[in-house]
Amino acid sequence: MRLAMSGTTEEDLQFAVQLGASDVVGGNGISRDKGFYPVDELVALRERVEAVGLRLTVLSGPGEELTYKWKLGLEGRDEQIDNWNRMLRNMGEAGIPVVCYFISLRSHYGNYGLRTDRAAPGRGGAALTSFDYDAVQGETGDYWYPPVPEAVDTSEEKIWENAAYFLEATVPVAEEAGVRMALHADDPPISPIGRVARVLRSHDAIRRMLDIVPSKAHGLTLCTGTFGAMRENVIDAIREFGGQGRIHHIHFRSVDGPVPNFSETFIGEGDLDMLEAMKAFYESGVEAPLVEDHVPVLGDGAEKQYRSRAYAFGYIRALMKAAQS
Repeated sequence: MRLAMSGTTEEDLQFAVQLGASDVVGGNGISRDKGFYPVDELVALRERVEAVGLRLTVLSGPGEELTYKWKLGLEGRDEQIDNWNRMLRNMGEAGIPVVCYFISLRSHYGNYGLRTDRAAPGRGGAALTSFDYDAVQGETGDYWYPPVPEAVDTSEEKIWENAAYFLEATVPVAEEAGVRMALHADDPPISPIGRVARVLRSHDAIRRMLDIVPSKAHGLTLCTGTFGAMRENVIDAIREFGGQGRIHHIHFRSVDGPVPNFSETFIGEGDLDMLEAMKAFYESGVEAPLVEDHVPVLGDGAEKQYRSRAYAFGYIRALMKAAQS
């Protein structure tokens, strides 16, 4: 595996170099007004990352406003899928190998997943994020960004149909472009929320999704936190999907308790044995960029929480060494 850092600002890249990362995950600064990532901007970003001795290996997928129509089967989905395929071809031309994406929707609260508390008490006054399913029972389509029309059929069957339509149109293009799509499971893995079904909440569902178009060009962003919130064994998932060569990107974090209620924790404090998880990645032959994810807020006033991320990064480096010893 390869140590990776999220973020592509100059400050982010300096931080990544200082902590000994080799890879970078990001892309949020790329323009989206055309509906896809332009090839010239992708090349410029890759070259800027490479100029400091790092590799840009994973792009964050386009924002929700550019993907929600194919997710929900709305009018205009074909245009969004065409733009996705153009992005894949541009990534191939630019030499960027992986894009991370979700089938599920994002809430209007942003990209930190759906959480009902962002200041749950942690060690020494640190603020943790947590989720309580009861707290979202009354949410409607306005919970999502963009808001979901009330008339939309958002049953599980429809979500599966929409996903198949998308994958059948895009995975062959990814293969041709030499790009891998890395699917992130639903976070949190529970359904429904805001009247919208969420299907990727079990190992069986992940298997079914990957089998729609069997290809090494379509795999996973395996998030140990999201898989840890399922009522299944995370190590089993790592060994199964890693052994199949289907893990293209890793989010490495801890949670305490599966759904319907859980809290994110300092790395190593949750239910998952993080050393055993790291060993499973290596033993399964996984070769993918691994990032720390959803770190606790330490109250230092820094928006990007570099101190907290440095703690997690150092912990991960130690785990990697221990797993290989």
